[in-house]
Amino acid sequence: MKANSQFDYIIVGSGLSGLHLSYSFLNDKYFENHKILIIDKSDSIKEDNFFSFWERGIGKWDSIIKNKWSKGKFFSKYGEINMDFSSYNYKTLISSDFSKYVKDKLKKNKNFKFVKDTVLKIRNEKNNIIVVGNKKNYQASHVFDSSIQNKIKNEFYNYPSLKQHFLGWVVKTKNNEFDKKSFVFMDYRLRDKSKTAFTYVLPLKKNKALIEYTYFSKDVCKKEVYEDYLKKYLIKYYNDPDYEIIKSEFGVIPMTSYPFYKNSTKNITKIGAAGGWIKPSSGYSFKICEINSLKIIDNIKKGKKLSIKPKKKYQFLDKILLGVLSKYNHKGEIIFYKMIKRNSTSNVLRFLYEKSSLFEEIKIIISLRSIDFIKVLIKSIFRKAL
Repeated sequence: MKANSQFDYIIVGSGLSGLHLSYSFLNDKYFENHKILIIDKSDSIKEDNFFSFWERGIGKWDSIIKNKWSKGKFFSKYGEINMDFSSYNYKTLISSDFSKYVKDKLKKNKNFKFVKDTVLKIRNEKNNIIVVGNKKNYQASHVFDSSIQNKIKNEFYNYPSLKQHFLGWVVKTKNNEFDKKSFVFMDYRLRDKSKTAFTYVLPLKKNKALIEYTYFSKDVCKKEVYEDYLKKYLIKYYNDPDYEIIKSEFGVIPMTSYPFYKNSTKNITKIGAAGGWIKPSSGYSFKICEINSLKIIDNIKKGKKLSIKPKKKYQFLDKILLGVLSKYNHKGEIIFYKMIKRNSTSNVLRFLYEKSSLFEEIKIIISLRSIDFIKVLIKSIFRKAL
């Protein structure tokens, strides 16, 4: 099969990571004469999900965010915590708005090309990479690949791993039940006692909110389990049996310490979930995809390796936290309560985005004061199975 014309870079997949990387190329004058191809099996807008993140001040996505909050709440049987997001506003946007915004920008630039095709395989050929599509072959000097092979998924569970699985409803209430200025970061008051499970609430209007019931556990539940918790939560804490469900979203996000970066090669860089661009201990990915995309741009210009390898200390800490939650899954409530109660919101957020100082990291570790962490830490040091 004859290959198409040469591209400088090919991006496989136009999901979150592929669009973040494309947008980073677009906004750097260094690449203004580079030809970039984006291949996806579908040319339609992806599913309409919510992406949330936190950042200082005005951000590049503020024109499309649905809401932002400077205050948050954490609820548990151990107490209620008021969280201060004034330094790092918590923001949310809808995936379809993000996709449309970025694609509209890219399509105005002649150096970017979108192709609808199914990628069958990627192979090295002399000094180039050939992306074998169902329709045609495509050629570039470097490929950024967001696809995950099934055999890799099976290897996740050789490492400390969980799944973040959730069902969310966008609900509209008859009365003004929600505080638009404050959101619920985690609410453990209504939960599966044997698992780490909580409710998450993002008020969009005074009578409209996204409410999700979320698990950090090994196995996905039946749909009815999430629905039952959501129904009970709305009745118990908002006392409105006449709410309307406008939209429903279900998701499963891998939380694993699997070393994704090892699957990258000199000329093929794994990105997105395939590159480990999901924070293992929290499941957040939107801002991490943006940060890693900018790192790739910087590495290209400096002639450095393009795969993104997480810092060893964060790899280790994620591994320990996942190990504890995997072995003692019912203790997630007390672990997150201690972390949020004994540390400032800003310090916790910097820690989750791997921007914290050594002093802040030590303070967070000490604040957890858990014999379970010590047990898992010892096993990890002696390389025993977690």
